[in-house]
Amino acid sequence: MQKINTLVVTYNRLSLLKENLSALEAQTYPIARILIIDNCSTDGTAEYLKQFESNSKYMVIRTEKNIGGAGGFSLGLRRSVELGCDGTWLMDDDTIPTPTALEELVSGGNLSDNLGFCCSCVVNTAGDSNTLNKPHFQDVFKSHTTAQGKSDVYRCTGCTFVSALFTTAAVEKLGLPIKDFFIWGDDIEYTLRISKSGMECLYVPSSVAVHKSSTSPTIETAPVESAWRFYYLMRNTSYIVRLRKRFLLTYYIAVLNKYRRFVRHLNRRTDGPEVRARFAKELRRGMRDAFTFNPKIEFVQSAEH
Repeated sequence: MQKINTLVVTYNRLSLLKENLSALEAQTYPIARILIIDNCSTDGTAEYLKQFESNSKYMVIRTEKNIGGAGGFSLGLRRSVELGCDGTWLMDDDTIPTPTALEELVSGGNLSDNLGFCCSCVVNTAGDSNTLNKPHFQDVFKSHTTAQGKSDVYRCTGCTFVSALFTTAAVEKLGLPIKDFFIWGDDIEYTLRISKSGMECLYVPSSVAVHKSSTSPTIETAPVESAWRFYYLMRNTSYIVRLRKRFLLTYYIAVLNKYRRFVRHLNRRTDGPEVRARFAKELRRGMRDAFTFNPKIEFVQSAEH
């Protein structure tokens, strides 16, 4: 890989976005273009990003409404590929890559002649491994030389969009992330789609990125105003289960068990039956809609084709 674009999706986290962009400017591997999808932020992000309008290295796209993380990654990856590149490095605005993160990803990815994606080691602000963003890695693939010496690279089957580098070849072959997911699960579905295709997917632990938002609210602790988000979690993860199950009956059973597990955790809340009922309503709605959810996979080709 030679020409790498970077894609950042942001929404109402201006202070984190500033830190993220500073980290991108400090990368030891040259970034061709930095694409920023501003998901219709209302915190001054739009005004801040105006300074990059005359900078050819940057492309800022402000959406007319919040299209969710999934919509932002789908739109941004499309534009990156259309601009022409060998790969696109994806992350949210709360991702702070270390200076050699991209260099190590490119070096590790170059070990494969059939690379779909490669992903970083994601740590929290204390420097500990972030279980929320740990890839599903398998056996050791190969070793490559880093500034510190030898570093193992592992085969993996999936990862999050927190510092993941996708080849244009994979995007052209297998399409874009599903924008209709809106939030939650789009990265799981997309990386599994690529790994199941037979393309090699690699975890490069020498590439390190700090994830500032290293925890995700659970249904036990999430504020009541975020109950709507669990509709998407239930619907999208149930759809992913459907992709894996060969028989309809086993799918039904798996989804019902998923709902039961959510309710068991939901019942641990102590803020009253009305709050629990609100979350349960979103779960039931997501479970119901999952049975008929059939999102379209969109495709794109680079300007060079």
